[in-house]
Amino acid sequence: MEMVDWGRIPGTRWYRPEDAQVAVEALTRSVSAGQAVRALADLRSAVSNDHAGTLYPAAVPATSVFLRVIGDWPGPPRQEALNTLLDWWGCFQPEPGFETYEDPSSGSVALIEGITSRVHDAADVLHRVVDDPSEGRGHRPSARLLLAKLDRGWTADDV
Repeated sequence: MEMVDWGRIPGTRWYRPEDAQVAVEALTRSVSAGQAVRALADLRSAVSNDHAGTLYPAAVPATSVFLRVIGDWPGPPRQEALNTLLDWWGCFQPEPGFETYEDPSSGSVALIEGITSRVHDAADVLHRVVDDPSEGRGHRPSARLLLAKLDRGWTADDV
């Protein structure tokens, strides 16, 4: 998993980098699906404001965490990660004044572009979920929807 210094990422007074760090650490130590789901919910809460529909810059590296879970954790953790990205997609916007993310490897990037780029780079993971017959009615529709949204761009229109 990508090493992130959550404390170096700027955010609003509601962004608490220590909560993001604790959530990621809890995820890596999770021994049950329930623990992993709780950690993912805590990470989502740390990097976004569901009430305002806004994202903090830390949502960009958090996207990589959610994508890693989609690839590696079947069951409820995968669904939680898919649900987070689907909820954000096109409906959430950057918190005013925090529209960019300073990527340590590539420099400044628009927050939405940073998220969509990471999802685009992980499209093969989403395709594997869609193509996995063992997923049945589970995660396949959500992964398919996220791929369709990726093709359409950051829009709230349902596909």
